[in-house]
Amino acid sequence: MKILIVTGKLAEETIREQTRRLKHQVDVLALPVTVASFITPNYAAKELEGVDVKQYDMIVMPGSVSGDLSVVEEATCVPTYRGPLHAADLPLVLSEDIQLSATVPANELIQDKLREKALAEIKNADEVWQEILTKDGGFLVGDLPVSFGLPMRVMGEIVNAPTLSLKDVAERAIYFESQGADIIDIGMLAGNPQVRAIPKIINKLRETVDLPISIDTLNVDEIKTSIDAGIDLILSLDTGNMGSLVPSISDESVVVLPTNMSKGYLPKTAEERVTALSETIEKLTEVGVKKIIGDLVVEPLLKPGLMEGLKAYQMFHQKYPETPLLFGVGNAVELIDADSVGVHGALIALAREVGSSMLHVPEYSVKARGSVAEAVAASQMVFLAEKRGTVLKDLGLDLLLLKEKRWKEEMYEESFEKNARVLRGVGETEYHPDKTGWFKIQLDRENHQIIAIHYPPGSREPGTIIKGENAREIYQTIIREGLISKHDHAAYLGKELEKAFIALKLGRSYVQDEPLF
Repeated sequence: MKILIVTGKLAEETIREQTRRLKHQVDVLALPVTVASFITPNYAAKELEGVDVKQYDMIVMPGSVSGDLSVVEEATCVPTYRGPLHAADLPLVLSEDIQLSATVPANELIQDKLREKALAEIKNADEVWQEILTKDGGFLVGDLPVSFGLPMRVMGEIVNAPTLSLKDVAERAIYFESQGADIIDIGMLAGNPQVRAIPKIINKLRETVDLPISIDTLNVDEIKTSIDAGIDLILSLDTGNMGSLVPSISDESVVVLPTNMSKGYLPKTAEERVTALSETIEKLTEVGVKKIIGDLVVEPLLKPGLMEGLKAYQMFHQKYPETPLLFGVGNAVELIDADSVGVHGALIALAREVGSSMLHVPEYSVKARGSVAEAVAASQMVFLAEKRGTVLKDLGLDLLLLKEKRWKEEMYEESFEKNARVLRGVGETEYHPDKTGWFKIQLDRENHQIIAIHYPPGSREPGTIIKGENAREIYQTIIREGLISKHDHAAYLGKELEKAFIALKLGRSYVQDEPLF
């Protein structure tokens, strides 16, 4: 196949390089504009008048071009399609057997392929971690490489772990692992030491997941006990406890704070935090502690404010670029009544801008459910954008749950009303029970299923329980089984089942007969 790619001057060489090894014969034509997105279909059609395009099987325009490409196809008599938004996606677009579109950018047609490509890029980086540690600094936390040259590692905290049963601790760890967490953090109880619980928790976690384990405490006895039990990472050391702990530390990784929490001291300004942390790390290095991670402390938004912490991270990273930094997102995410997915997207990009290599995610409150998965996705997006030199969009991965990038809805045409009856919907106020019985709808979140419980007329005990992954397979089973006989009951049931499906997908509470939003 012979393909003509039309672009602007800035992208010309990049596109030539990206398409050089393709099996197709590809020519690149740079129109006399700097940026490809400035090209319009009418302008392209006019410029192509003097070009011999009959030799080509297709013309590929930039994915960012707005307007109807049919004018180009009409002027050239050559099938014309939208390419991807980014030149880096051209090899994938042109090597896959997909039908391109004149209206939809090609990268939207190959989302699955782009996702596979994105995850492969991340996997490839992780496979050469030794080279990256040599180049960018870092070390192993357990068996996990941590470096600014790798994706930010996500730590899922089991909050108040000693108050949970060992079974619940294990289930929480399994959940975090399934969400993509790189490290499992044992959250202890501030001011209430639980030394005896630590070995049991660590042993249970070792049996349950194959991930590094950290402990979140400043208590000296708890830290010493965790070291004896084989902990991989300690959160945290500061000037208040390090003197008692240094003799016990060998190959463990340690997070170091610019504080003395035993005296309630946290430096207020960024300069003070950088100085305090630098001095503490220098003292630890002098006595042989090698695997050190800095934590400049992230405070809640607005009160007392995030900016001083961000400044401290940036200043420290510029001064010590090879020292990994831990960024705790919990104070910002848990202490704002906003959907966590957007907060994570923006906050984790900022964390990377100021030099972070690790993220601490508690996922404690109801509104923060899913935080670990969101943090993992944000970390991957940031890494890909850095690696490709792009902004945080069109990466193959995203954090779009409720919003969408392209409007697909068809507009209502009032002309439909010309020859049709137009009625205003009016609801019924009288209730007539279905002679076949009634349903209670619930969710089994552990197994990701919708449950429809059928009660025969006059019975308080369920007669049939139907489980399914989506509304359709449940209501079709109900119809086949003859468990419904009224149209309005069927309509009601369809509404509730789809509402339950959306609640399951979004992680919202489902209550039958109550609005979802």
